Amino acid sequence: MSAVNSPMLLEQRLVKSDTASLQCSETSLCLSDDRDEIVLTRYIEHYSLDDVHWVERTHRVPVSALLKWMMSQGEALTVRQGQDGA
Repeated sequence: MSAVNSPMLLEQRLVKSDTASLQCSETSLCLSDDRDEIVLTRYIEHYSLDDVHWVERTHRVPVSALLKWMMSQGEALTVRQGQDGA
């Protein structure tokens, strides 16, 4: 991934559930390298005295599909209006 397309960090958490376990998680959003998809990545690490487990999940959606969904689901607001001429 290029520096221009670095992920936007949405959430970062550190949770200590007891004296012997720790969970770290991170959620980020970025564009794919070809800029055709938005990629949401969720990474979780769980540390304990016995072991370390981690998982990374990615969810991808085409930018065009997201924009179509936003236009169909969102509320259209008129921010500016004018008339040229006269």
